[in-house]
Amino acid sequence: MGNKATISQAKQASNDYEVYFTLTSSLDNESNSKKEGGISDVIIDGMQKNPYAAWEWGMVNRVAQDYDMAAEIHQLSMVAFDDIGDKPRSVICDLDRGIDLASGLGGSSSKVDSKQLSIVRKILEDAIESDVNVEGRDVELLQRLVAKEGEARTALAGILWNSNSKAAAEAQYGTACTRLDELNADYQRREQLNEGRVSPPKPSGVGLGYSIDDINGANEASCSRFKNDKFVEEKLVWSEGLQTKVKKFLTLSQ
Repeated sequence: MGNKATISQAKQASNDYEVYFTLTSSLDNESNSKKEGGISDVIIDGMQKNPYAAWEWGMVNRVAQDYDMAAEIHQLSMVAFDDIGDKPRSVICDLDRGIDLASGLGGSSSKVDSKQLSIVRKILEDAIESDVNVEGRDVELLQRLVAKEGEARTALAGILWNSNSKAAAEAQYGTACTRLDELNADYQRREQLNEGRVSPPKPSGVGLGYSIDDINGANEASCSRFKNDKFVEEKLVWSEGLQTKVKKFLTLSQ
């Protein structure tokens, strides 16, 4: 159901993921109670065995509008991917962590706690910076990573504009547009070179818009997409508050 799920349905799905990670953990569940305000060692162990499902759990919590929990889960997913040497997916998780926190920042109000803003800004900026030099042989994965970076830069531009850091907001968005334009141009060149070739079959489930390997890629990467309400509502799991902040920036309104 993705972001079309109700908050209640998303919470139930989140509970199901928690049960799954508990059952797949190697640790003794009886001796590891849930940490106060956090996730138990048992569940973390289960997440480390399947960081793909861990990322999905984070997205489910974003749909449930539990943005702090989503951010914590995506941070643990980042570590789990990094532990197996998967840098691109690790950075995607880190970028999503920043987007989670941006989604929960101050609702739609322009009054945002300066300390919270500083924390979210640093997390997003650090995640964006860590993306720039990521390398690998999986071209489609790297394309999805750059597309996610563009999403994170646009989200950051929205909260910066909302906090009256207008030059910084314009700089982030300008870089996002440049990077996405380059990504799209490279995608078009590759498509022309591959024209007439038979593409290998896609894994089962790809096309559902659900897994970390099915997030927006180069074929959907452009700055203009963020001005399309339908695209933002159907493809990006942003809070209403973040959508409002980004729209204010894109329309250059106060």
